[in-house]
Amino acid sequence: MQRAAFVRVNRAMNAVVRRLGLRRFRGADLLMLTTTGRRTGQRRTTPLTYLRRDSDWVVVASNGGADWEPGWWLNLRAGHPGTVEVDGRAVEVRGSEVVGAEREPLWRELNDRVFDYDGYQSKVSRQIAVVVLTPVTA
Repeated sequence: MQRAAFVRVNRAMNAVVRRLGLRRFRGADLLMLTTTGRRTGQRRTTPLTYLRRDSDWVVVASNGGADWEPGWWLNLRAGHPGTVEVDGRAVEVRGSEVVGAEREPLWRELNDRVFDYDGYQSKVSRQIAVVVLTPVTA
């Protein structure tokens, strides 16, 4: 599927998930991450499966198995904060990638408890990022 078509389909699916108020997808809990476009300034909301770690949320920048980074991750990586909505509350967050020796156990746990991200990883040339969303303290 061409990138433009993939983006349109993905945005439509995200809108359906939000409109229906879905809280789970393929057996995993969902959060809603809103980021501001680094180029457009537009706010976009993306539903993501997650793993809770203390006060943080761990998500995967799989982009549905597409071989390019998702916009939400590029926006966070550029230093823009995001907002996580989960369980009826909104929290401002910053995103950071988990790398090195810390990544592998989280990747395994995400694959075991959340979704089969190994299937996506086997289809793409990039290493799919594991991202920790940390609340911004006042």
